[in-house]
Amino acid sequence: MFRTLGKSKIAFVLAILFGISIFFFRGQSRYSNFFNSDNVVAAVSGTQISTTKFLRVLDMNINQYSQMFGRQMTSEEIEAFQIHSMALGSLINNAVFENEFDSQNFIIDETIVASETKKRFPTLYNNNKLKEEELNSFLKQQRLKIEDLVKIIDYETRSNEFDSLFLNVSYPNKFQKIINKHDNHSRNIDFIKLDIDKYELSNFESLDISVNNQKIIDYFNKNIDSYMDPEKRDLSYILIDKNDYVEQLMPANDQIASYYNSNKSLFLEPEKRDFIQFNFKSLDEANKFKNSTITFNSDEIIHFAKENNITFNNFKSLSKDEVLDELSDVIFNLQPNTVSSIVQTTLAKHLIIVSKIYPEFQNSMEESKEKIIETLLEVELNSFISDLKNNISQQILDGLSLKEISNTNELKIKNIYNAERAFDTIEGDLIKNEVIAKAFSSNKDFVSDLEEINENQSVVLNVDNIIYEKPYELNQVFEQVTEDWTNTLKIEEIDSYINKSISNSNTLNDLSLFFNEEISNTNLKLMSDDFPSAFKNKIFKSSIDKIYFSVANKNIYIAKTNEVIFPSDENLDNQDLNLGSELRGIFGAEIVKNKSISTNDNLIQALISQY
Repeated sequence: MFRTLGKSKIAFVLAILFGISIFFFRGQSRYSNFFNSDNVVAAVSGTQISTTKFLRVLDMNINQYSQMFGRQMTSEEIEAFQIHSMALGSLINNAVFENEFDSQNFIIDETIVASETKKRFPTLYNNNKLKEEELNSFLKQQRLKIEDLVKIIDYETRSNEFDSLFLNVSYPNKFQKIINKHDNHSRNIDFIKLDIDKYELSNFESLDISVNNQKIIDYFNKNIDSYMDPEKRDLSYILIDKNDYVEQLMPANDQIASYYNSNKSLFLEPEKRDFIQFNFKSLDEANKFKNSTITFNSDEIIHFAKENNITFNNFKSLSKDEVLDELSDVIFNLQPNTVSSIVQTTLAKHLIIVSKIYPEFQNSMEESKEKIIETLLEVELNSFISDLKNNISQQILDGLSLKEISNTNELKIKNIYNAERAFDTIEGDLIKNEVIAKAFSSNKDFVSDLEEINENQSVVLNVDNIIYEKPYELNQVFEQVTEDWTNTLKIEEIDSYINKSISNSNTLNDLSLFFNEEISNTNLKLMSDDFPSAFKNKIFKSSIDKIYFSVANKNIYIAKTNEVIFPSDENLDNQDLNLGSELRGIFGAEIVKNKSISTNDNLIQALISQY
């Protein structure tokens, strides 16, 4: 999946800047790079949009829709809702600007890109060195290649700089005040909240609640999409777990002894010291303290420091490498219970007293055994797992079945039956959840690529059978259907009564008495999360003293606006309203006229079909 970075100039600068000796990921796509960055889904006058970038944005859009629907989107739904077109549109919009930046020679130095990368993703670094495992995991999660990541950072850095230089324009202050007042105004409303479950239909006793009721049948057929038996899959998988090989690769005693004898310096415990460090703001203060305590012993010096509020620290068992360079030479050349000369650092002026010395000593092999085992085992495990994974990847390329891979490598095949693609997960079993998620992006009878779950575990899987989504029979979901049907009848009845009441000029008090629900009062802002969006929109579109209502889930809200309240100038949070997005849109619409845009529709269709 990932290629050597030496061919990427910017990636090479990243390597130099952050001290990476080698930055290499193994493996290749086994379909002539069909789903690789070398293929492009679209191009804007030569500026390419890679497959991985498209899939990343498409995944984000699909996840948003899936969360709204409460289930994973199918490929048919992706096309129906034009989710792929929205993803491609946003990328083309960026590519238009990227191409214009390139053509106008508006470029950013590679070192700036590297610096921005570190700033954006600080968890990928240990000091100034990239953590390769974390980077590998991050790229896999984001479905990106390192080249794509660098290009994204490069474009966004240039884009932000362009916006700052040319599009950082705000509305005039007078307009901003008006807009801010509107955005921050509130409405005082009286409202009634009805729970549909508590409302009783006037004709409920006469309703025919049976499977043969044509009205229920018609309701079920009309809303069949709400009563679907979800797609299920049977799958087989092989889990490669580093921990399974710990016992097998545990180093023998002779290996431990050989390693100890060859690397005794690694188990040499350096000299350590306890010391007291007195801290002063100036040389005068340090000299004054030293002169005042010249005849004191250590305990008397500490007592004097406490009485005179002198800051000091008591450090225990520190080696030379654990102390600031400016202090270490003094501390490790000082005799016990003697006061050092004044030492200056960038932080303060210091006096040191060494209270105890722990001489250097050699740990025995027995004392070092656990550390040696840990070191040797980690090396053996990493080497073994790396070779195993490389072999399996080659076997997948050679077309071996999961059973053949299992037999060749003496690995156990595990099975999951009737797995469902859902947001609900198997509690306490992260591995199965990951396997199921990957299975729903795979085709039937197709051995997947070796996928890493975490730093210790990887999986390769095969979808054995697919039971496609289909509607339930009415008798299977009859209870749910009848509840939903009666709720629609309740809503219709309440709707009819409210409309008649409004026509007859009934007040909110009249409705309160009829429904036996209290009237509540509140001041509501548009950005408030206290009410459903549909009801809030009604509030902010309705006139004063007019009754209106809204249905949200199993609640009906009936309300009347009493007053529109605008904040005073003193209480107004005047936010700067920038015109950048509008100006960018106008500028983009103009420059796109001179761009040539092409899309790889066959590739896009193939990518969508994976879902």
